[in-house]
Amino acid sequence: MSIQIPNTSKFPNLFIPGAAKSGTSTLHDLLNQHPEICMSSLKEPYYLINDNFEDNIEKYIAKYKTLFKNKPEALYKGDSSTSYMLFPNFIERVKFNVVNDVKFIFILRNPIDRIYSHYWYLKGLGSESLDFKTAIKKDKDIEPDMSKKLPEGKFKNYFQYGLYGKWLEKFYTNFDTSQIKIILFEDLKENPLKITNECFSFLGLEPLHQLNEIKSNPTVILKYPKLHQSILRFTQGSVTSMKPLYRLVPRHLKNYIKKHSSNVIIKVTKTSQSYPPLSQSERTWVKDLYENDFILLKSITNNNFKPWKDFNEL
Repeated sequence: MSIQIPNTSKFPNLFIPGAAKSGTSTLHDLLNQHPEICMSSLKEPYYLINDNFEDNIEKYIAKYKTLFKNKPEALYKGDSSTSYMLFPNFIERVKFNVVNDVKFIFILRNPIDRIYSHYWYLKGLGSESLDFKTAIKKDKDIEPDMSKKLPEGKFKNYFQYGLYGKWLEKFYTNFDTSQIKIILFEDLKENPLKITNECFSFLGLEPLHQLNEIKSNPTVILKYPKLHQSILRFTQGSVTSMKPLYRLVPRHLKNYIKKHSSNVIIKVTKTSQSYPPLSQSERTWVKDLYENDFILLKSITNNNFKPWKDFNEL
């Protein structure tokens, strides 16, 4: 193993920039089990794509410090904000602010399964009312920006999130291939110890002989999604009719409500219902949408993505 120098940067030097709904939470928790890695206590801080980043760098340095207080001397400090993959200012800010040799681990999932999971995740929380195809078509060509952030702190842009070739090409253009590792959701699910140790090897760290089991995030479909949305919007002061009341609520109480109400509502109103399976005709439709990008992805990464059988039928 190579000898690592301490992380003296005030910013993370390890990022899991994507893709959303591809096991990033699981990977985040698995990597955090290594003594030389401290993944942020807040999984998706989004700090490096916030519009006011340049004007508040010292504030964000302080915020990051609190996220890594569990292992402040770790060689790697990691941030798993999945939207980083799609925001061009992220690459610019990393190149300017991260002193040490930054590393990126992308976990990718069959884009057909990923887009369907993304759709049902937001539909289950009440942030999507359209049917699957209509929702995909609505913002198919629209790239995300911070103004389109949902009350949950997430983004739609279903199709754009799965354009792995388009977004990864920018990383391979701006960073050396030795700084980038691609793993697959399907492989991590099949053999988490093997794939996680491959990540440790990529980082120049010793492997672990065992890992604590990580439970995947369950599907959440709420009985009362409108109630969930209303509470989120109220805590953010975005309900026009409620703004006079919102102004009267003390700041500490608003912060408490914002922090705890969403989880409470989800616990009380979630169901054990799972979302319906994707039909074969819909799979084919989505596959055709991603065909050209998949060709680009293979050429960039030199990987055939064998587990993605939809794209390897021939």
